[in-house]
Amino acid sequence: MTLPVSSTLVPVLFVSDATHLTNFSGDGKVWPLYMSIGNIRSSIRNKLTSHAWMPVAILPNSPKHIKKVPR
Repeated sequence: MTLPVSSTLVPVLFVSDATHLTNFSGDGKVWPLYMSIGNIRSSIRNKLTSHAWMPVAILPNSPKHIKKVPR
């Protein structure tokens, strides 16, 4: 597959990592999903002040142990 003349390919990057919420809410965690463009140099993209990563979604973490409900 080839791109047409004068077209641009823009790679899109997605990252996620666990974020601890608070000890008072049952030690919950969420997984925020961030998006950036791969054409930005990594030295600029990795600076906190550049705001190169945009939050896209927050994925909840399911509990490891599910309590059984008596029937």
